[in-house]
Amino acid sequence: MNQPESEVAAKCSNPRCETASSDQLPLCAGCKQARYCTKACQKEDWKDHKLFCKHVASNGANSASLDPMLYYQKIAPYDPKAKSLASDIGLALPGPNDEFPGFAMLMRRLVVTGRDTPENLSLLFGQNKAGQLDECHKDTRLEVLLRPPPGSPMYVMAKSMGYDENCPPWTPREPSATEAQKIKEIRDMQETIRRHMGSRGVSNITSGDMREILVSNFGNRWSQVMKVYQDAVNAMDQGVGL
Repeated sequence: MNQPESEVAAKCSNPRCETASSDQLPLCAGCKQARYCTKACQKEDWKDHKLFCKHVASNGANSASLDPMLYYQKIAPYDPKAKSLASDIGLALPGPNDEFPGFAMLMRRLVVTGRDTPENLSLLFGQNKAGQLDECHKDTRLEVLLRPPPGSPMYVMAKSMGYDENCPPWTPREPSATEAQKIKEIRDMQETIRRHMGSRGVSNITSGDMREILVSNFGNRWSQVMKVYQDAVNAMDQGVGL
């Protein structure tokens, strides 16, 4: 291990260590970022630290193919930039024995604070973002930009899961042209639903209403707009309570 060049009080990077912070903690020779009070502490933490250490030593090449979930659990918690980002959006990165919390809350925080840039997504989830993570990002952006009202299934779900507890102010990025078009399609669908339901109100909508709305308005294209219909209904006040 190499001695740090600057004397800055630091805590041992082994989360199991109870030694007080010190200005004499040597740096890990591999990544030059983690600090340990003893060789024994470094050895005890190596199982959890090694992926991040190799990630830094290889300039990210060693972790390029990591699953986003594994990256979030094993790389991000050791990365000072990732930790700073998590703190900015009101979250704490996981410890070595914590279970993966799922993408939903993490992505929502990034989106509502306008921090869901490619660079920030890479800080938390790595480079391998195709598939489930990418879909979660798209769906979350759409939901946040729709601003579902109280009483809507989307609003109640977010509230019941505590997604916005201790959340900084909402400052989502403006919708792209593609997102703006999708939002318009959903808003138009909501108007179609309201006209169909009339005095009965959206809270009384049934599967029969769904079929009638889709078939009468979209004919044999009804299956192509099913997702739009679902998003529209879930973002409407149906009187759903917590």
